[in-house]
Amino acid sequence: MNDKENDNEIKFVGEFDRKQGIGGSDATKLYNGEWHTLWLEKTGDAEPVDLSDVLPVQMGVHTEPFNIQWFEKQTGLKVSNRQETFFHKDYPYLYAHVDGLILGEDKALLECKHTNAFTNSKKQADKYKAQIQHYLMVTGYPKLYFSAFYGNMKWEALEITADAEFQEQLLNAEVLFWHFVTTKKEPPEHISFDNFNKKEFSDGRTIIPILSRA
Repeated sequence: MNDKENDNEIKFVGEFDRKQGIGGSDATKLYNGEWHTLWLEKTGDAEPVDLSDVLPVQMGVHTEPFNIQWFEKQTGLKVSNRQETFFHKDYPYLYAHVDGLILGEDKALLECKHTNAFTNSKKQADKYKAQIQHYLMVTGYPKLYFSAFYGNMKWEALEITADAEFQEQLLNAEVLFWHFVTTKKEPPEHISFDNFNKKEFSDGRTIIPILSRA
């Protein structure tokens, strides 16, 4: 099933082959400098970490429907929680598998988390900054609601708007990373995100225009 929204393509899918593109969790890894590990996964030279027995991850997965219901009850907003995957209109290997879309005039995404009781919404928003801005960049949406349970006694929703400057750096990083994947060129173990406030990257031997679509 295909649709058009904000000039970005939406495909409704059950399972998506994450080796075929860069998603939100991948954006976090690139932001944190974990290039080589991610490159091995995307090229098929290493299997992704199995998260099926990681309790915090699975807790978040299984509490997501309730998170959406609680968000709706507390805010009065309505959420479409179909499993929707967006693809960037210019770079179709960039995708965003979103937890929900806010219905009505308040055009926004919804991201659900379940984390420990010893943190707060500001720390979590910083932790997931790359993932959140990746979703906003790919979809073209202006903002996202970050809905999170903290342990079993606290819930908060934080409204996060698009950060154009950060998104430009992130796009630079993601385009360069995909160049490494498609050319089978092995990246360094770690690349600092600070590199991506410019338009080209040098590994000491080759200068690569970052925003090349090759």
